[in-house]
Amino acid sequence: MILVLMAVQVQAKQELIHELPAEDYIIFSCVCLFLVLMAGLMSGLTVGLLSIDELDLEMKLANGTDQEKAQARRVLPIISKHHLLLVTLLLANAVCMEALPIFLDEMFGKVVAILLSVSFVLAFGEVLPQALCTGPNQLKIASRSVPVVKFFMVLLLPISYPIAKGLDKCLGVSHSKKYKNEDLKTLITLHQSFQQDPKESIGLVENQIKIIHGAIDMNKELVKDHMIPYEKVYVLSNETVLNKRNLREVVSQGFSRIPVFKGSNRDHILGLLLVKKLVGIDEGEVIGGIPLRKPIYVHPAENILELLGIFQEGKSHMAIVTENPLNPQAKNLGIITLEDVFELILKSDILDEDDYDKISQLLRVPRKGSEHLVRRAVGRRPLTLRIPQFEESLL
Repeated sequence: MILVLMAVQVQAKQELIHELPAEDYIIFSCVCLFLVLMAGLMSGLTVGLLSIDELDLEMKLANGTDQEKAQARRVLPIISKHHLLLVTLLLANAVCMEALPIFLDEMFGKVVAILLSVSFVLAFGEVLPQALCTGPNQLKIASRSVPVVKFFMVLLLPISYPIAKGLDKCLGVSHSKKYKNEDLKTLITLHQSFQQDPKESIGLVENQIKIIHGAIDMNKELVKDHMIPYEKVYVLSNETVLNKRNLREVVSQGFSRIPVFKGSNRDHILGLLLVKKLVGIDEGEVIGGIPLRKPIYVHPAENILELLGIFQEGKSHMAIVTENPLNPQAKNLGIITLEDVFELILKSDILDEDDYDKISQLLRVPRKGSEHLVRRAVGRRPLTLRIPQFEESLL
């Protein structure tokens, strides 16, 4: 509005259109059109290219379509030179913007030249190009513009390179964005789907989110925080005779593996007894005569993720937590099993058939403090599942 009023005021004092040969009008018009288009292209690419995340391009290279992989492969080398790209595009845009009023001034009066320059630059040099370059076809446009960008990077290299190096020195070199663990967990949570049918959901269901969170947290979890204290562990001496009473006791515990110690020294673990090997054992057999599984010893400060790698080797699914893993007779602090690691990943307890039977029996006999009795019956850490859930499953 102010520019229009200024034009009206000086209309009588200033020539609106200069008298020039027709050839000059054609040449200057073509130059102005070229400058507007180039300024728009540089403006759009400045926003479009610099708003593309390198991490997103890396993901497209890994699991995108063939077309997306080809586009990402062309754009990624340009994006990685962040400051050089920024300076090149801004410099080319500034040259076009500053040159446009000069050529307009040759054809029109100053007020008209300013009005035309502002109008063309705003509409065709800023708004439309930036809207196109940041729209749904952002990567496609960026990929097709790579040759033009490379041309200007080479053309303006003597000016843009020193400035880009100065920015790298002062602000640091830009790198691909990597999420921290907590940020990654939040990102996963935001992708939760609330659809009742998992087949119809396009996001993650609650159990999937728990598993992913558990896997992320494994790197900071230690054995000592999840082991079962040794004084609560059911163990047997290698001198134990397997008579009817002892066999009944072993079976009633419901464990698949039982640590066996030497003589009366509970800290000297000889190995692990696989309860399934008792099938067909004659009465009166001594436990020391049954082949035992060689135990795994771990330190309480061992990382759970490293422990999972040890379990994956298949030597054993139970580890003895001891003060000195290199000394079999060192003081034992507890045990930890592959099931404990899985529970940590799933962020919930895994109930086997024996646990379920014990809980079922207790829930059918209502009494005060039944939750405490359930915990004692299971013989593990407090259950994360609520008791009413078991009641509903038993109806």
